[in-house]
Amino acid sequence: MSARGSVREEILTAVRAGRRPEPRPRYALPVWSGDTVPQFAAKARATAAEVCEIARMEDAPEAIWSLLAAKSAAPQIHVLRNGIVNALPWQRAPGLTLMADRPSGSATAVSIADFGIAETGTLVFCSGERSASSWHFLPGREIVLIAREAIVPRFEDVIEVLARQSSMPATVNLVTGPSRTADIEQTIERGAHGPRELCILVVAESGALAALRDAAPGR
Repeated sequence: MSARGSVREEILTAVRAGRRPEPRPRYALPVWSGDTVPQFAAKARATAAEVCEIARMEDAPEAIWSLLAAKSAAPQIHVLRNGIVNALPWQRAPGLTLMADRPSGSATAVSIADFGIAETGTLVFCSGERSASSWHFLPGREIVLIAREAIVPRFEDVIEVLARQSSMPATVNLVTGPSRTADIEQTIERGAHGPRELCILVVAESGALAALRDAAPGR
């Protein structure tokens, strides 16, 4: 070993000897009380997101059609070509046109959130074969479906669920309200890094998301 290598090893040995084992931090979160959905809706609305509740997943196409009509928006929506949203009964909203190309800043896209966080009104999207991360940054308006049962109290609950899975998603996107910035003269501008509008449809039907995944093409 060279003199240089010897000195390096001496330094590393001294550092290792000086280390003290630190106990892993343990903390207990307060017990969550109450229904997570009203809390989630209140927090999401406070960020300028729109929140509505629908009874069944199959009601989503008509709800989306009505939402766009109320805004006098074009009856066109962008959905991932292999996304599970395609399994919805879109024939119930014949006035809507589905498009599979990437949405622009003036378009409307529809997606499904994996989780909702009641504490902050945040939507959680896990990337995968049928969920592209970029989809949440491209459209001017995003309409998000989320199952009522997927709304958990805190972010820690999301991590706990993901940790139990066989593999972690490559990307986890957290979306809280429409995109906005105040970088220029402290004036709020919408749509800086994503949608200017965020509309959330909470689906009350239990097990609806699992059923939709099973019915999605290409499964």
